Amino acid sequence: MQAEPDTPTSPKTAASVALRFWLLLTVILILAIACSIVALRLVAVPYFIEHQNQTVMEQARNAAQSLDEWVGRERLLMDFVANDPNVLSIALGHSENSDYFPDLLDSLPTSENLSWVIFYDALGDEVTRFEVRGWEEEYFNTHALNRLITDTIEESRFERKPALLVEQDGANYFAVAVPIIQNGFPEGALLAGYSLSLEEFFSGSETIRDPVLLTDAAALTAPENMELAPLSRIEMTLAIAPDISAVQAAGNRLISRGVTAIAAVLLGAFTIFAVLGRTVVVKPHQRLQEQAERLKDQKRNLRELAAIAELAQDSVVLSDLDGCITWVNPSFEKQTGYRLEDVKGRKPGAFLQGRDTDPKTVQELSHALAARQAVKVEILNYRSTGEPYWLMLSISPLYSGTGDPYGFVAISSDVTEARDSREALIAAKKEIEYQALHDPLTGLPNRRALDEELRLREAAQASDITLVRIDLDHFKYVNDTMGHEAGDFVLKCVAEILSEETKADDLAVRVGGDEFLLLLGRGSTEADGLTVAKRILKRIRAPKSFEDKTIRVGASFGVAGLAGGLLHKDDLIIAADAALYEAKEAGRNRVHLYTPELHNQVLSRRDIARELRLAVGRDEFEPFFQAQYDARTRRIVGVETLARWRSQDFGLVTPNRFLPIAEQLSIVEEIDDQILRKAIAQIMALREQGIDIPKLSVNVTAARVQDRAVYELIRDLPSNAPEIAFEVLESVLVEEQTDAFLMGLDNLRELGVHIEVDDFGSGHASIIGLMKLRPDAMKIDQRLVMPILEDPVSLGVLEQIISMAKLMELTVVAEGVETPEHADVLTRIGCHVLQGYHFCMPMPVEELQNLILSSRRNDQTIRRAIGGV
Repeated sequence: MQAEPDTPTSPKTAASVALRFWLLLTVILILAIACSIVALRLVAVPYFIEHQNQTVMEQARNAAQSLDEWVGRERLLMDFVANDPNVLSIALGHSENSDYFPDLLDSLPTSENLSWVIFYDALGDEVTRFEVRGWEEEYFNTHALNRLITDTIEESRFERKPALLVEQDGANYFAVAVPIIQNGFPEGALLAGYSLSLEEFFSGSETIRDPVLLTDAAALTAPENMELAPLSRIEMTLAIAPDISAVQAAGNRLISRGVTAIAAVLLGAFTIFAVLGRTVVVKPHQRLQEQAERLKDQKRNLRELAAIAELAQDSVVLSDLDGCITWVNPSFEKQTGYRLEDVKGRKPGAFLQGRDTDPKTVQELSHALAARQAVKVEILNYRSTGEPYWLMLSISPLYSGTGDPYGFVAISSDVTEARDSREALIAAKKEIEYQALHDPLTGLPNRRALDEELRLREAAQASDITLVRIDLDHFKYVNDTMGHEAGDFVLKCVAEILSEETKADDLAVRVGGDEFLLLLGRGSTEADGLTVAKRILKRIRAPKSFEDKTIRVGASFGVAGLAGGLLHKDDLIIAADAALYEAKEAGRNRVHLYTPELHNQVLSRRDIARELRLAVGRDEFEPFFQAQYDARTRRIVGVETLARWRSQDFGLVTPNRFLPIAEQLSIVEEIDDQILRKAIAQIMALREQGIDIPKLSVNVTAARVQDRAVYELIRDLPSNAPEIAFEVLESVLVEEQTDAFLMGLDNLRELGVHIEVDDFGSGHASIIGLMKLRPDAMKIDQRLVMPILEDPVSLGVLEQIISMAKLMELTVVAEGVETPEHADVLTRIGCHVLQGYHFCMPMPVEELQNLILSSRRNDQTIRRAIGGV
């Protein structure tokens, strides 16, 4: 029997078609896998490498931002210390309390990274320091540190602060400087050193090498493969580089996994295609096959999404359109404590939200779900144990292939720690801001808060500002006799009085020490300032009880305002100070208003102050001399040197006019140095002309006694120099008996300098103090000398003082001798040396020379007359 030819339906034909189909399918499968491998290598690997580079850049930026924020907090703390009024006072030389600066830093919440802080004045000289790990300063080049300080003082307005960076034993150490600014000018600087581990700011990655911190200069030469992230506050750059070998290994793993996944997917797809392909000749079956393939692809995608969701660290929840849960991933169960079988079919808000969950946030979620819109919120939820926690929650609708919504997916992450850190940072910032604006002892606002309020009023163009300046009288006596705890008690009482006696819109400020300032509310006048000042004075003067002891203090007040039109707003505080000074000069415990007369005096003092600064540089100060006479022989035995200012604008100015202003400007020592050097040179020049003045007396301050330059000047004088006597005020000898002062006196005595007590009897010295100091002479204050001709009591007191001086073997010098009668009485009761207008006025060296030569000629005339007789 002849065999039948193959037909399309015959088994042979079917087998042949099947064989060709499977061969074709296998070739296609192999080609598909090969093409997928090539495509994966050409597309996915470069994308992966680019993604890794972007990850490196992102981590660099994040780490740099965290480091920048940390630097910002440290800068904020250093700026606060630099703006402290007491620190500024120390930098200007107004205060010598070197312990204040480290005590201030001890009281502030400093970072553990802070190693040391050095305080420099405007000349770049170290004032004091605060050390935690002081040895770390040795890692830095001393010249570089000095240069950093010099640059900071000379140019304080860097957009990015210069910094020094040192790497030692795998750790980073860097130093930055903060200027101390007054009125826009640098008056000193703070140099802070830190130790830093980048691990605090950088979370590692397997494709990234160890990060490094570079200076801007070093960053310019960094390798091209490194990602650089400059810091915005200081001149440093964070640099990281991808680990090439790790990236390549990760890329190889990506290719291997991708090929495996593609092969599995293609194999599955081609298997399905092969099974369904047998019916490819049937049109309906073709459409059914296409639909099945689409459905298979959707299922595959869902399986992949489910696999990803299973491994995700974020919580994933699927729900229907009513918001009822259909599926949750393991991270949800771990995050909330609820299992899928416990919550399936329930709405999340019914068991996750609680009494403290924000109703507005809940309403926002409800509106978004109802509108089938995506929404992202931060919300407070509760775990199954009742423990609250914060979520960053994102909800998006799910759509089918036809575009119809069929449910929602909610992805959330626990942000409790991040939120706590953020709130802690905000609270710390508020605390620092509060401390920066308030006095820690009294709780009152400080000078910085006053400046802020004045700036606000200036912005509002307020023209009705009234200030009341308050200074406690004899507050030092309370500290000296009852202790600083009593002094603090008084300051707190005054702060309480100011708070109770002022209105809500008044600002009571402690500006330092025992000084307070009251800024009255808007609309207040100088008359209101006088009224409130008198009311406050009455309460301050009332007795106060402290530890069963009664404390009495007074206060002086200065009131100034803009309403009178005398002042510019920038001069208001100075005007209040001037009024306060007048109140003290008038006897204290009173209120004084800034008047037009006082305004003219202030302008005059301001002119003098401006010219005084220039006069020191122009060397305009010169010595005048008043001769001192032996009480019995009436011969000149010495001269007292007195300062005069020969001003280009004011003519010859006496000390009573310029010296108080010079003390405020802290230039008294410079003036004294000019006077001393010129006086010695002029007296020695007289000696070369045959005019011998045995002793040169000079008035000095306590600081001059301790000044090494003064010691070296006296030490280097030639042997024919006159005897030098330093006149030290009686109050200085009593109040300045520190070890340094006493050592200075001893050093000067070793050089032959005589020490004389000036203005003795003015009410400060004690017998014990004199016995301890053992001066060479005492100079009787002219207020004791003047009344002795009319007042027997004054004469008796003076006789007792002279008797005491004789007992202590002191030379007695009487100043203020105005008449021959004064000279005779003082000689009779035992004074050794006389000085005053009866003999001569203070005069320049030329007139002194003429006086001595005239005296010699008179002596010669008298001797010739006596010889002729």
